[in-house]
Amino acid sequence: MGPWSLFVAQILLYSAFPFAFTLFRKPQRLLLSYVFIAVVLGFGGFMGSIYALPLADGLIVSAGSILYGALVLASLLAVVTARDSNVVRNIIKVVIAVNVFKVGVLAVTSTALRNPVVINRFDTSPDVFDVSLLVVALGGVLIIAELVLLLMTFEALKTHVRSGLTLALACVAFYIAVLCLDGVLFPLLAAPTSPDPSPAISAGLKSKLVIATAFSGPLLLYLLVFRRDLAAYREVPLRLQELFFAPRTDLVEELERQSHVIAQSAERYRQLVESTADAVTSLTVDGVVTGWNRAAAELYGYSTEGATGRPITDLVPADRVEEVQGLISAVASDGVVLSLEMTAARPDGSTVDVALTISPVLDSQGRVVAVSTIGRDVSERRRFQRRLEHQAQHDPLTGLPNRALLLERLQRLDHTPQEGTALEHAVAVLFIDLDQFKMVNDASGHHAGDLLLVQVAHRLSHLARSGDTVARFGGDEYVVLCTDTGIEQALTLARDVLTVLSEPFEVVGRRAYVSASVGVAVSAPNRSGDLLRQADVAMYEAKARGRGRVQLFDDSLDERAQGKLALAGDLQDALAAGALALHYQPVVDLRTGTVTGVEALIRWAHHERGMVPPNVFIPLAEDTGLITAIDQWALARGCHDGARLLSAGVLPADAHIAVNLSAHDIADSAVEQTIDAAIRDAGPAMTYRNLMVEVTETVVIRDLAHSRRVLNAIRALGSDIAIDDFGTGHSSLTYLRLFPAQHVKIDRSFIRGIAENPQDLAIVRSVVELAHAIGLETIAEGVETLEQCTLLTRLGCDAAQGYLWSPALPIDEFCTLVAELPGGQFSTIVPS
Repeated sequence: MGPWSLFVAQILLYSAFPFAFTLFRKPQRLLLSYVFIAVVLGFGGFMGSIYALPLADGLIVSAGSILYGALVLASLLAVVTARDSNVVRNIIKVVIAVNVFKVGVLAVTSTALRNPVVINRFDTSPDVFDVSLLVVALGGVLIIAELVLLLMTFEALKTHVRSGLTLALACVAFYIAVLCLDGVLFPLLAAPTSPDPSPAISAGLKSKLVIATAFSGPLLLYLLVFRRDLAAYREVPLRLQELFFAPRTDLVEELERQSHVIAQSAERYRQLVESTADAVTSLTVDGVVTGWNRAAAELYGYSTEGATGRPITDLVPADRVEEVQGLISAVASDGVVLSLEMTAARPDGSTVDVALTISPVLDSQGRVVAVSTIGRDVSERRRFQRRLEHQAQHDPLTGLPNRALLLERLQRLDHTPQEGTALEHAVAVLFIDLDQFKMVNDASGHHAGDLLLVQVAHRLSHLARSGDTVARFGGDEYVVLCTDTGIEQALTLARDVLTVLSEPFEVVGRRAYVSASVGVAVSAPNRSGDLLRQADVAMYEAKARGRGRVQLFDDSLDERAQGKLALAGDLQDALAAGALALHYQPVVDLRTGTVTGVEALIRWAHHERGMVPPNVFIPLAEDTGLITAIDQWALARGCHDGARLLSAGVLPADAHIAVNLSAHDIADSAVEQTIDAAIRDAGPAMTYRNLMVEVTETVVIRDLAHSRRVLNAIRALGSDIAIDDFGTGHSSLTYLRLFPAQHVKIDRSFIRGIAENPQDLAIVRSVVELAHAIGLETIAEGVETLEQCTLLTRLGCDAAQGYLWSPALPIDEFCTLVAELPGGQFSTIVPS
């Protein structure tokens, strides 16, 4: 859009509003005109500072000048349509008010920018506002003078010109003349010291001439369309003094009008107070009731007559009288607004919860002459709040206190002073965990599990003393907090818990049995902050020792727990720092002595403790969730090292590298993607058929269906599967038929005794024969003597590993070991 298009658009926009105002009645039309004039006047200088339109060479029209033309246009039309020359007086007042406001804003802004503590975000010079202040003041005076000149000219014209068209054309001509005069006077007033004002005057004159000419079209159209208004305007005389001073009759009428408005406002206020749903009460500064509305009568139960003259404290409970009196005195003396919630007493003996706001009533000089209150019935909200507080602090299923309330009561015990000896006021915590709850949930569903949890809560609540706290800590865990309870009393209560929970439960028509593991911790009063953690540690120790038992906390358990925590942190650091290592133990073909593969075993050399046994850190990794990351690392490292052994010829091309997977890996349906990525990253020498995945039989039978799906997916990649530690779990070859396994590893606990124990020998013989019968190869673990090797060979065992040949070695030592074997074979071959 070009400059001329923007110019025309503004002329049309600013001309349209006065036309639109004619759709309203006279009072609203005048009000809208005044508002329009005030807005245009307020924005004129601002818009003029923002942009100007270059219409032609040497002709630049300011946006503020366009708004000035609109202001004069709107003023003329307001006078004509109102048919009242006295409207000019109000317009002049609007101009004065707006300019005073603008001068005030500019002065404050200039002063603020000169203050060093004020943040001047754009480094604006205060001189800008000093100059603007002068321009605004001079502009306001000029606008008033020009409006008076224009209106006085119109007054002279309307008494000498009879033709309506001629009068309209004359009005337009003088409108153009006044705007041109402004284009000459404003540059002279704005820059009186300029050595050569002629360029500014010339530019201003051109600009105002274009603007006046543009607005003259809408002005002429308006005067012709509303020629009746123009004719009526001609009949109304205007005296010069009335431009600034209203006649006395107007003042009297205005006072009468204002008195009428005040009376109406008072009546509306009274009706508003009476109709409001809030209880409004007026009091003296001493708190005596002087009046109240209908809602107050309904809320407090007293009629207006029955309440007037009574002190407000008659409605307040005895324990809150001093508080309410103090609040009223503070409001009366300091003029502040205060609030409180109280329970008000009704004359029928009932009570109501009230939220009360107390406010001062001020006279014209700002002195407190009375006090008012606004009350609201909050009984329902208080009931809802109490219900929410109960829900926030109680378990929704059992209704017992929840963890938050339990911790709050423990904390309260720490800050409660106790008299007497520590033994007399000892605090005990029983941490109870159900042992077979998951079995009930899995077998009968969560609804049955919820019913069982509720029944457990009832039994514990009946068992505890009245002052004890029985809380549901979460899931199937409960806590009993006992005060004034020594060690023996706590242990007796814990054993009673085991007894009552050992009795059968009736759940959805079935009998369900559960046991519990109970940890007990006892401490002196004011030192109970650690009791919950200690009881939790003791509970886990009870579980570790076989479940269904009571364990009392002692410092050794704490030391052990702290040691496990520290070791778990060290294990995570070791994994992140690459401090874990894989050692490789050869798997030997018992018929040829050839190394047919290796088993990758994780080793951890702790920086302080030395070598940490796998049976110590592997369970720790499973408890902390690190086992997945460790297994992924071992899988990737084992495949990488396997590729090295295969490509270097240390192992034959069909050899296997066995890596153990934990229960966490088998539970992960995406484990085959992890294996696939490890094989691909290892390089071309390592293939799927070179990887052997070892899982224990106890892992695969936890979830037969899921384990079968995962192992089938691994087998589909081409990798072999071995069932590790066979014989230590359920030892059922029936399970082995359900899985795609190719190897069975006989646990070292049976191999150790085959030379001395006929039963072990018979078990190994049975495993070998039955495994071969279903097409599985057997690998014996933990072979340490030549006699064990001989027996295994004669039994037909396929392969073995153990210290007889070599312990697990770092990869470099393993390569050296194999390189030094004569013919690449071990010499422990038993003649067939």
